[in-house]
Amino acid sequence: MPNQPILPTWLALNAANFTSPSGLTDLRTGAAIFAGGLNLGDWFNMSESEANALSYTTTGTLHAGRYRLVQVDSGATASNVKTGTIGLMVAGGQPQLNLVTSYDKGIAGAHPVVYLNAITPGNYGFVQELGVATVLCGATLQKSAPNTGDLIESTTLGVVDDRTTQTVNQLTIGIALDPPNPNTKIRVELRFLPDVQG
Repeated sequence: MPNQPILPTWLALNAANFTSPSGLTDLRTGAAIFAGGLNLGDWFNMSESEANALSYTTTGTLHAGRYRLVQVDSGATASNVKTGTIGLMVAGGQPQLNLVTSYDKGIAGAHPVVYLNAITPGNYGFVQELGVATVLCGATLQKSAPNTGDLIESTTLGVVDDRTTQTVNQLTIGIALDPPNPNTKIRVELRFLPDVQG
């Protein structure tokens, strides 16, 4: 899908949990309405002020970066599709950039994205691919003295870890902008990720 420089502004990106790829449904039938200028796979870059303005602050504040409208695979583990967890490309079948799943059902390192909010499996919502993202740290961290500037890796259940060995590998998603702490959300500059179009 193309870069969508004009985004309908009637929504907060981190509150999207649509049953339709356009975000619009018929009130009586619940059928998708394909109108409004939003399509599955649309991606766009936002500045810090634009991302802040399109944030549902109860869920969190969004930051500068690239965002994409995707569908969450119906087989995803719902409890792993929530604010700050990592999603991946679906394992098996034809690879699709605009269909993502929970970390436990995906291909490790294949098109990692950050979920902005809880999205019901089978529904549509926005994810972040590049920029400054808020991610959820796991219940424990491997590194005994985690710090800002550390390499952050994705791990079980889609949470992130600050590993003792600081080397870039297929699970590295970026650099910590806040000190990592167990069970907390921190900002990470997403790096080492593929810049994909589709």
